[in-house]
This record gives sequence, structure tokens and C-alpha cells, in this order.
Amino acid sequence: MTKLSIPEEQQTRLSNNEPNATLASLAHWSFLITFVVPFANLIIPLVLYNTTGKEDLFVKANAKEALNFLLFVIIMGIVFALLVFVIIGIPLLLLLGLFTLVMPIIAAIQTMSASKGDAVYKYPIIFRLIS
Repeated sequence: MTKLSIPEEQQTRLSNNEPNATLASLAHWSFLITFVVPFANLIIPLVLYNTTGKEDLFVKANAKEALNFLLFVIIMGIVFALLVFVIIGIPLLLLLGLFTLVMPIIAAIQTMSASKGDAVYKYPIIFRLIS
């Protein structure tokens, strides 16, 4: 039988214990994926949190942050929808939509460039219900 060998650059990468930045950023990209796949912004972070998050704390923290962002957007969307009757809700809903489109892109890019020891990206302004 022949022996299979792993190239040296892959051996060091596997043993380096770096955070899985690609999977962690998927939790943030799910907000854009939801335009194609309904409820992806809820399903993907929950699956990452409950599967890979058990082994990789970086993925778990990013999935938790994405879920907090989703809760923030839902709650503020309801509040701003009620404020539509006072006219101020229309521009607030537009700003919330822009915030929901731009911030996950920034979060995903920051997460993809993370290396070992980097802090998890925190969305500004949001409240965190999942701690």
C-alpha cells in the first residue's frame, strides 16, 4: 500500500487552530442570501451556532452577533412601521433598510480578514438580546 502524505503548508494550517473565518462570515452574508433564499438570515446563523459553534468559538460568537442583528432589525422594523402613521416612520424604515444592507457586508469583510486573536466584529448601535 502507498502512504498518503499531506503537504507541509497544509499540515501547519490544520494544526494552527486559527478561527474558521469563512464560516463565521457566512453568518453575516446570510442577510444578503435571504434575498434569494427566504429566512436564510435566521436559518444559517442558527445552524452555525448549533453545529460548528460548539467546536469553534469564533464561529459561535459571529453567529450570535448575526442573530442579535436580526432581532434588532425585526424589532426596529416593527417600531418604525408603527411610526409610519406619524410620517417619521417612512424615512426611518428607509434608513433601516440601508443599514440592513450595508452593515452585514462590512461585518462579513471584517470577519473574513480576521486572524487568530482578533476580536469578533460587533455591529454598532444595536442592542444585544442574546448574550
